[in-house]
Amino acid sequence: MVGEALGTVAAAAMRTLDDTHYLVPALTWQVAADQIADCVTTDHRAEHLRVLLLPAHALEAIWSCRAALVRATGHDDDAEHLADLLDGYLQQVHHTGLPGLIEAVDRVLAVLALDLSAARTLATRVALNAGIGEVLAAWRRAGAAD
Repeated sequence: MVGEALGTVAAAAMRTLDDTHYLVPALTWQVAADQIADCVTTDHRAEHLRVLLLPAHALEAIWSCRAALVRATGHDDDAEHLADLLDGYLQQVHHTGLPGLIEAVDRVLAVLALDLSAARTLATRVALNAGIGEVLAAWRRAGAAD
């Protein structure tokens, strides 16, 4: 739902060619939508642990979109276009509203911004291109994917 909703805003923002209507540039909405769409997985078995490395700009894009969504839930005249676009869409398609979307974005951000020592170790090993398999095996044995 989150990637789809952010993609809808990106498409609308690209069509209007006016970044002020949707509070952040169309490209920011698209980067956030694409990044979240890349996170989707339905296979949660321990033997299929999925690690996603994302560039800092992608995480910043998601945070920027979240801030815009929060503004749209208030009585912010600048956010009126965003609220109008998403309210009806979310109600009809996903049976939720802006607060439900923000809650879903928060869950995505909680996972993407996971800051555990094991995550830092994995990031270091990935950056150095060394021993990733042993870290993933230890995570699986610990039940990290359950």
